[in-house]
Amino acid sequence: MATIDLSARPSNRESGQILVLAAVTMIALLAIAALSVDASYMYEVRNRLHAAADAAAKSGAIELKRNPAISQASLEAFADQQVTAHGFVSSRLGGTTTVVINKPPLSGPFVSDPNYVEAIVSAPTSTFFARILGLISMTPGARAVAGTSNPFSCLIVNDDLHIGNTLITLNGCGASVGRNLYGDNPNAEINGAPPPSVGVTGTCIDTCGAMGNLSTGAPPPRDPLAGLALPTDPGGCVPGTAVSLAPGCYTSISTTVTTLQAGIFYVKGTIDISNLSGTGVMIFVAPGGHITSANNNELHLSAPTSGPYKGIAIFQDPSNANNFDTGNSFTLDVSGAIYMPGTDVDIANHLTFTGTNCTLFIAKSLNIRNGSGNLTNSGCAATFGGALYLAVTIAQ
Repeated sequence: MATIDLSARPSNRESGQILVLAAVTMIALLAIAALSVDASYMYEVRNRLHAAADAAAKSGAIELKRNPAISQASLEAFADQQVTAHGFVSSRLGGTTTVVINKPPLSGPFVSDPNYVEAIVSAPTSTFFARILGLISMTPGARAVAGTSNPFSCLIVNDDLHIGNTLITLNGCGASVGRNLYGDNPNAEINGAPPPSVGVTGTCIDTCGAMGNLSTGAPPPRDPLAGLALPTDPGGCVPGTAVSLAPGCYTSISTTVTTLQAGIFYVKGTIDISNLSGTGVMIFVAPGGHITSANNNELHLSAPTSGPYKGIAIFQDPSNANNFDTGNSFTLDVSGAIYMPGTDVDIANHLTFTGTNCTLFIAKSLNIRNGSGNLTNSGCAATFGGALYLAVTIAQ
């Protein structure tokens, strides 16, 4: 006779436990589904809040640029207008959305920088299914900071900046450094009026006590001229040896040249400077070309005032890494941009860098071991036609 083992059958107690477990699991799954739906909705609201915060911060920064003495109430009014345009209503206008405007920002790499505006926008938002868990509403929020691109930066270095026995004066503008700032000498200093903003993505090493309004951990610099189309090779290149040169293509420019006539100079070889001047000039340093000078020499240039290269005095092909070689006591007097984005510029000897109007210096890295520099953003709106590199942008 077959024997039946009744102990293998689930007891009524065990059956009840399975039913309870199934019920708990079902509730958990429903709760997760409910939270997923609400989380997706809150994420969508947060994205809209980010757009509203960006618009509020940028609007405030634009008005600040137009009127540095703008009142807090006026900044808030502009911000509320932008927030309303994005489908939210500020509590100041009778809605439920909180819009906070801080000038200068209260946190982040631009804290205390008067050229920047911080917008914080949050809105209590009703939930759907999460109500079964007691979550009646959530409050997503967003933050944005806007200001002048590279805060009035006239010195932009995408890698390291080394300053030796050197004073760099930045009047009305600042510096942006993509990696580290090194004060290689006890006399290393960046100053200006007002005290310049010096944003460093990495940190400052050695002598750092006189580096302007220094902030480390800053966002990487933005290259305002990135993507600029290269000049085309006009052909017919010849050596430049005459005292006065017309624009065109040259295999080299010798020390016998003293004047560059207005226009674009496409140079494929060495530009050897003795005492060279030009008004309305852009020198394009093509691949294989490079600028050099012996002791006690001078370069005086002002950039074109019209055309596709308006405001650019020296433009070195980004693929060209040849250094800007100068001898002792070299004077560099430029109104406009010196654009050498692929170059590690190493100035070993004494440099006097003067800029009487708008000056913009962009390099991969910069090492000034001995000398001084004076850069200013005076007249940049006219120089670059609508202030190309002073356009207000979102910084955070």
